[in-house]
Parts: sequence; C-alpha cells; structure tokens
Amino acid sequence: YSLSIPKLGVTDADVTTVDNDLAKHLVNYGGMAIPPNKGTAAVFGHSTLPWLFDNNNYKTIFATIHTLNPGDEIIVKVNNINYTYKVFSLIVVDPSDTSAILEQGFDDSYLTLVTCSPPGTTWKRLLVKSRLVKNL
Repeated sequence: YSLSIPKLGVTDADVTTVDNDLAKHLVNYGGMAIPPNKGTAAVFGHSTLPWLFDNNNYKTIFATIHTLNPGDEIIVKVNNINYTYKVFSLIVVDPSDTSAILEQGFDDSYLTLVTCSPPGTTWKRLLVKSRLVKNL
C-alpha cells in the first residue's frame, strides 16, 4: 500500500509488509494490522536533519514528521481506495519502550508512524498516532 502526508508533501510513499529495507520504502512492522483493518499498523521510516528532507528519498522521508499536529491528515491508499487518518497525538519514547510502539487497539483502525527523534539522531523514537476517519 502507499501513504501520503499532504502537510509534508509526501505523496504515495510505498509501504511494504514483506521486508525491512528502510532505504527502499516505509515498513509496516510484521504482525501488526494492515490499514484499514481494525488494530494498529506501525509504519517505520527514516528521519534525518530536517533541512535534508526529500519527499522522494526513503532515507529522509520522515525528517519533518515532528511538525505534524493533532488534526493533520495521513492518507493511506490500499487497492486504489484512499483512507484518511487524523493525527491525535505525538509522543517521544525511549527506543527500548517497544510496548508504546507495538500497542494494539482493536476497537478501530489506527496508524502509528515511527521514526527517530530528535531528527538526525537515534536517541529517542517519535510516534505519530492517528485514527481512521469514518465517512458519515
């Protein structure tokens, strides 16, 4: 599937479920939900110093996700159908705190973007948590 973050200029970034090569695509962590299914999809991507951001380079694609805010949209395209997720929180955790990254919520469809924080370091992990918007 693919992922777009309009606020950041990221469009149709490939997300894989079959390997963990972050230089070639974003990675949906194995064993986690796949959008738009119920559960939490954890999508990992590289960050670097924000001024090196290139929306077509998977080594820098998440360099500016720290600028997202609650209410910002993430669009996931699965089988040519777009699903809109809205950011509801950003949290920073220690790299060893895998429970926060792998936390599952099966009451709805959730998407967590995961990268290093601060950008350009491997000190902590930034989690951008979002929830599927329901069409009324």
